[in-house]
Amino acid sequence: MEGSPTRDQETSAGGDPEGGLLMGLYEGVPLPERTSTYGGVLPDRITLFQDNIEAACETPEEMQEEIRTTVLHEIAHHFGLDDERLDELGY
Repeated sequence: MEGSPTRDQETSAGGDPEGGLLMGLYEGVPLPERTSTYGGVLPDRITLFQDNIEAACETPEEMQEEIRTTVLHEIAHHFGLDDERLDELGY
């Protein structure tokens, strides 16, 4: 967990078209994009941004639910789902 995303992390996430806060970020190569030559790369990484989560939540229960939702969202990116597909699924 980190405080806030860096400018590079905001940029790599594509920014939120609705101006929302970036709660988490998956950095890595999604499973469907890996080939037989995949190797020699850093491990995948999921980062949660504590400052943004705290800013968006009013209660500990809301924070717990936001963390759960964010982790599931970022794990979905690991399995190759993009934001458009996650929106279709209601995430």
